Amino acid sequence: MPKRRRTKRKSNHNPATATWIFVMVLLVLGGGLLVRGKIKTEIQSQRISQTATGTTDNETAAQKKFIAKMAKPAVRVYRQNGQVLPSIVIAQAILESSWGTSGLFKQANNPFGVKGSYEGNSKSFWTNEYVNGKKISVRANFRDYPNLTSAILDHDALLKRSYFKQTVTDYKTAAKLLQNNGYATDPSYAKKLTNLIATYNLNDYDT
Repeated sequence: MPKRRRTKRKSNHNPATATWIFVMVLLVLGGGLLVRGKIKTEIQSQRISQTATGTTDNETAAQKKFIAKMAKPAVRVYRQNGQVLPSIVIAQAILESSWGTSGLFKQANNPFGVKGSYEGNSKSFWTNEYVNGKKISVRANFRDYPNLTSAILDHDALLKRSYFKQTVTDYKTAAKLLQNNGYATDPSYAKKLTNLIATYNLNDYDT
């Protein structure tokens, strides 16, 4: 009896098709991981952004509040006497009172660190001074004001009398005059003032 030949079944598996399917699987898996990674990164970025924004907003709110507190009387006084630019007044207040947190500001309405007495009133505080380029702490008497308007009026009169020989309408020039004429012993005083004014756009109050 003749032997039957086994009929070979044709395979339905096309190598090209298998390769294509394999590639698609990899793409799907890879794409899923990529999307998942992007989502995770986005969530982390949002958390960081929210944290940073929250901190900055809190600081900015406090800073804006203090600037507004100083700006209102500073602008009003400048319109009356035209002596000291509001930007200089506000910047000095920020620098001298550490954004209104100093005991001198809270207890004596003295945001500028003006020493001496006002109408016979003064308070004693520790302060930093520079002697031969070295910072030291000393005890000194400072003027005790009844309110901020009185402090600004007195401050303006002092600057006009002792530090500005003419009307100054440029805050950079005003800062240099304060530095050169010895208002403060800090060698970087003028630079600190101009940096504050530029950073917080305090010169907007000068117009």
